[in-house]
Parts: sequence; C-alpha cells; structure tokens
Amino acid sequence: MPIAPTHWTPFATPEERLDYLKEHKLTPKTYTAPKELVYVGIDAAEPTPCTAEGTADGCTLVIRVGETLHCIHPDYLVEMQTKRRQVPAPRRKATPKPAAAPEADCVAIDFETATGKPDSACALGVAVVRGLEVVDTWYHLIQPPENRYEEANVRVHGITPAQTADQPSLDQLWPELRRFFDGTLVLAHNARFDVGVLRKSLSQSDKILNFRYADTLQMVKNVVPGRHGLDACCEYFGIALEHHHNALDDAVACAEVAIRCAKLAGCASVRDCLRQRRLTTTDFHRKTSTYQRYAAKAVRLSDVTATVEQFDLTHPLYQKTVVFTGDLAIDRAEAVQRAVNKGAVVKSGVSAKTDVLVVGRQGQSAAAPESGKERKARELTEAGKADIRVMDEAEFMALVGE
Repeated sequence: MPIAPTHWTPFATPEERLDYLKEHKLTPKTYTAPKELVYVGIDAAEPTPCTAEGTADGCTLVIRVGETLHCIHPDYLVEMQTKRRQVPAPRRKATPKPAAAPEADCVAIDFETATGKPDSACALGVAVVRGLEVVDTWYHLIQPPENRYEEANVRVHGITPAQTADQPSLDQLWPELRRFFDGTLVLAHNARFDVGVLRKSLSQSDKILNFRYADTLQMVKNVVPGRHGLDACCEYFGIALEHHHNALDDAVACAEVAIRCAKLAGCASVRDCLRQRRLTTTDFHRKTSTYQRYAAKAVRLSDVTATVEQFDLTHPLYQKTVVFTGDLAIDRAEAVQRAVNKGAVVKSGVSAKTDVLVVGRQGQSAAAPESGKERKARELTEAGKADIRVMDEAEFMALVGE
C-alpha cells in the first residue's frame, strides 16, 4: 500500500517545483520545465508517469501516481528513472545452495508461522548481505508441530498443511541452516518476533545458537516517515515487494531496507551504519533486547480509525476488545492501528468486556512483576467474570502481520 502523506506542503509555484527537481537531480539544470518522471512500486510494476506535488518532513517528496499520493525519498525516485526497475517474479521454492554460505557482513531472516504461537514456524527466508548487496538467498518450507495451522495465518501467507506435510522440521533443517547463523549478525524487521520464533521452534536453541541480531525497525526510525511496517518502508525506498508475507521476499526486502539506510548514512556496510548511528546489536542469549525500546507513549484511541476498506469477518481479532500493556518493540500507535485494521476495538483499561490483553515488556528486568492490567485480567478470569486471552507481542504480531 502507498504511504499517504498526512502533513505535507504543496509546491507554491511551478518555479518552486522546478527548482526542487533540479536540486535533487530529477530534472536537468538546463530544462525550463520538469522532466517527465516515472514511478515503479507495489502498486505499479511497470514504469508509470508521476508528478511531483510537494514535500513532507523536509526531506520527503510527495508524488502523485494516478489518483494516489505517495511519499518517497527523492534519491530513490532518481534511481527509478535510471534503472526502470522491474518487480521480481515470486520466489516460492527452495533453491539448492553450496555447502558454505558466501562470506557475509550480515544475513536478513523472515519467518512465517502456522499459528499464533511462536513455536509454529512454517517457512523461513534468508538473504545474505555483503557490503551493500544481497549476494545469496535461501528459502524452505517447514513442518510445524503436528502440521497444525490456524485459518488466520493461512490467509496471511497462503501456506497450507498440504504444502508442509512432507517438509522437514526446523530441527531437521538445522545442519543446513547453521552456516547462516554461526557468529553472524542477523537482521529482521521487528526482530523480537523472528528471534522469538527461532528460539521457540528450534530445540535446544540456547545451546546451539551463537549470534547477535539487529532490528531494522530501529534503523528506519527517524528515516522513514509515518508507518514503519516492512511494506511501508519498501514503498518509501522504492523497493519491489510484490509478495509480502512470502518469507524469502520479506527477507530480501528486510536486507534491502537495511542497505538503503546504510547508503543514506554514507556507510560502506550495514554494520558500519549500525556503528555510526550507535544502534546496539543484541546477543541471542539475552532474553530481552538491549535496544532502546519504544516506550508506551499515550495514544488517543479515539483518533485511530481503520485504514482498510473492509474487514476480514473471520479474523480472530474482529470485533474483539483489545488492551495493550507494557513496552512494545513497535510503536504503540502502530500496534493499535494494526489491531483496529483487523476490526478490533482497542480500549485503555481492562474490564469484564476485555477479550485480549497484549503484554509487552514491563521495565528493564525480564523478571519484572505483572502489571496492574495483567493482575486485573487474571483476577477477572479466575473469578469467572471474564475470559481474557493474554498474549505476548510475538503472538500478536503473528496475528496482525509484520
């Protein structure tokens, strides 16, 4: 979906538009009128004419493609003019790879899950990054425990029990996978979800895994305006993402987002970008991230309305009352928006009418006591006055999509 600008300033005059386009190399300096521009993205696989309309947040260009307004960094609109990029064909099948992975600066991963539980991995995509380029990829379907699926998850990624009935478990794939993780920097978009899936789906993960990870959600903060979902970041950077929630396409997109952030920072690698911006990487063996997490900022729930045209009436959150507590890996406003887009009613406090309580991290200690909302939910449930489903952030993200 395009990123619709909320606060932007139209060009006041044709001269202002022309000056901007010349300054950002979108029109030659000798031209007396704007050069014809084209856009390629999620909603336009073929080069499509577009016009520059104004700016948002100082460094973001607002363009019109057909009847739709998009936000995009001007550097990536320039790239579209020179490369006339095409959207790649979907990548669904595993491809044989050499015995050893190419020397990598980092690898980007993406899991899809069969249920709302993090131990239900059903697909994994890996993209190997060297310098500022994806140099290798890997993809495989995975059989989840008892090959059990929930309908809501199938609707998200399209993987069915029949497709994984004869597939190996993550434990069985590990000898082939290990080369990507041993001593490697791992990237993921909302890393808490993907690392949580790896931790829960792989037996004895604490004993056999040894890597550090970084979250591309942190890399795009203060770079990409508006939403920070993977699809929104791809739209902003002009990265083709035709099959969102295909694990390989999402892993490659995650890698490309990290690469774009590194390029904007003038760095020669993703690792250099992390160091320059002082974004901390996290040891897998730490149960909680050392990143500065999004604090639970107040959100005016009355201001949050659905941004989708229609709801999936069979989604588990449809017409459910949802409450959040604690700090999340994603911005609280975005978490609320994702719930509302599934037809949920989000409330600030727990009551007998609450259906779901999403629990983030309570403070810096992994052993922090339960919050007041958790305690009230437990007491109402134990008293038989409510039936409140308590889920962590990983389970919530599996339901609403990354």
